[in-house]
Amino acid sequence: MQNELEMIQTLFQYKNFGLLPFPIKPFSQELYSDGAGFSLYKNALSGITISEEEIYEYFGSKKLDNCGLLLGEKGNLSVIEFESESRISQLITFIEDKPKPNISDVILINLLETGFESETSILTPENKIQMWFKFSKNIPNFHWKMFQDKTELNGINLLSNGYIVAPPSATKLNNNNIAQFEIINGKEPTKFPTEISFFSDHIS
Repeated sequence: MQNELEMIQTLFQYKNFGLLPFPIKPFSQELYSDGAGFSLYKNALSGITISEEEIYEYFGSKKLDNCGLLLGEKGNLSVIEFESESRISQLITFIEDKPKPNISDVILINLLETGFESETSILTPENKIQMWFKFSKNIPNFHWKMFQDKTELNGINLLSNGYIVAPPSATKLNNNNIAQFEIINGKEPTKFPTEISFFSDHIS
């Protein structure tokens, strides 16, 4: 009952933030391919927000289901994901060591140093750290394992396409243990500073 209430309350919060939540299979990051869960996902893809009645009706009966959030312009959500907290410190050091830091660098350092307190931040079951922002073209979609030659971005994923699994969802890890997505700072996502071009500059 407690987990069910936590999920419903968090879904109301996402809805109030203007995000597009939908169901994900229990203890998984997998979408439904049919049924009511798939219909709610298709609605999100069309920009249709889940209603309060649908939240109560669906998640009240599907007590173990996870929650997904649509990324991108339609979902109004972009995410910066770090493999670990130390990766944030390494990125700050990389930027500080640049011969001629620009205004973009200075603002990004400030954002990284204060992110836990100032931005929506999430801890994943794998102990990755996410910072959520309203959709921004300055956070282009990027998965570091596909571009390991870009060493300055190793351990950093930029997510602006597809979907993410969101708190308070729980997933099964490789050791078969169950772990939960946790909210570090549950404020509404803010706009990503338009002055920060670091990620788009290094990816293009």
